[in-house]
Amino acid sequence: MRSNPNSAREKVAALRDALLTATPEAIEACLPGLVQAASSIPDDPAELAAFKEDLRAVKNLVEHGEKVNRGLARILGAQIAGYTPKGEAAPVEASGSVNLKG
Repeated sequence: MRSNPNSAREKVAALRDALLTATPEAIEACLPGLVQAASSIPDDPAELAAFKEDLRAVKNLVEHGEKVNRGLARILGAQIAGYTPKGEAAPVEASGSVNLKG
């Protein structure tokens, strides 16, 4: 069912905005809307191109966040555990758990 292309774009825009606020709750609140967006991908070529651009912006934000987190992990590794013999920041041992809801 492909309908209401603006709805799909609005859902992706909400995720983009949530990624900019950087709160897990804001991002989690967008997940049901993304499922709806997947069922309303536009058929019109111009709308589809705009939708792809919206998705590309979200992808870039996610990738940038990942790079920031990796950089912070290197800084923390050097601060907590020092450096390896190769001169690189020691890796930080992750302690925690994963909670999945279904």
